[in-house]
Amino acid sequence: MGDGQELLPAVVGVLVRAAEGVAGGPGRAVADLVRTRLRASAEGARAVAAIEANPGDARARSGLTAAVGDLLAADPAFARYLATTELGKPPEEPTVHLRVDPAVAGSTARAARLGAVPVLVTLSLVVVAALVAVGINLGSRPLLQPNGPDLAHAGRTLRDPAQVRAVLPDLSAMPGGWQVRSGPTSGAGPGADAPCLVPDACDRQLAYATVTFASSGTHSAQFTVVTFASPETAGRAFDLALARIGGDGASVLPLPPIGDQSAARTDDTQGTDVLVRVGSALLDVRDPGPGSTAAPALTLFAGLLADRARAALGPA
Repeated sequence: MGDGQELLPAVVGVLVRAAEGVAGGPGRAVADLVRTRLRASAEGARAVAAIEANPGDARARSGLTAAVGDLLAADPAFARYLATTELGKPPEEPTVHLRVDPAVAGSTARAARLGAVPVLVTLSLVVVAALVAVGINLGSRPLLQPNGPDLAHAGRTLRDPAQVRAVLPDLSAMPGGWQVRSGPTSGAGPGADAPCLVPDACDRQLAYATVTFASSGTHSAQFTVVTFASPETAGRAFDLALARIGGDGASVLPLPPIGDQSAARTDDTQGTDVLVRVGSALLDVRDPGPGSTAAPALTLFAGLLADRARAALGPA
């Protein structure tokens, strides 16, 4: 459908299970994110309160379904992020185990190997055709054609600090209860808020922008965007920045795929970072507070920031 409505039953289901106290692990984290977004509006807040008060009430479930449907339709970027979580995964197919007579297993295996040859050739041709269809040139560099669907951003750059600053979220893009703490600031090349990330390629670091928001609780979120002259340099910056985050005491956090590269690290003394590369842009969403309790919100923010960067780096 393209508007996120296909996720509606799964999202409502995880919210109901959370209200019943039976959602755990990743499901609980996703439920927390969705509830945060719903509470940003009066109607959504009422729907959350009603389902938490009485998870079995049909009217409460109907109200929650309507509120979630409105949220997914109004915020396609959030719907796309939810599709990358377990809510967007198709159910696993049951495994069927067949018993094979040992007397015929050998001849069957030989026949299968011979019969598989044309199948593999056909599949290879199909894969090649698919790669060509999406704009990947198999015999030359660069591999990503500038007009390839969903891949065009890989060859684009953002050189103007104003363009980079526009990638940052503003207050209207944040959930309720968040306020601007500092910024936004931006500049060309490396700067005080974005030192050179690749020591032997400082001249290929083009621009940066950063802003920090604080919630009504104890958490904050610093958004930083740094752009480079090429995806390759941005990839090097990603690797070097990831190595510096948290030091030896950092723990790896699970993270759904975001952008072209993504990783999350947390440290009890240095905070939590979600690092993402989208084409030639490096994105960092950081909470300096201790522990990993901020990770679910930072993951959501990183997904939304990646969508904004992808739009800014869109086709020429």
